[in-house]
Amino acid sequence: MYRLELDRTMCIFCGNCIDSCPELFEFGYDGISSIIGAEASDTQIRELEDPLCSEKAASNCPVMCIKLYRDGEELV
Repeated sequence: MYRLELDRTMCIFCGNCIDSCPELFEFGYDGISSIIGAEASDTQIRELEDPLCSEKAASNCPVMCIKLYRDGEELV
């Protein structure tokens, strides 16, 4: 199982995550990146069975506000 985390307080609105992984990321109502299907909060979390493109999105984030974990171990 994978865990995707986004710290929205660090987001600089560059859109790299959305360009890299539109299946999982979108701009929220406030213009800050959000994880699709995650609860609205400053730190968003979504559990994933398949990481899809989330690793690419995390790697492309210039401020490293996206983290991906597998079984509790940080991958990115």
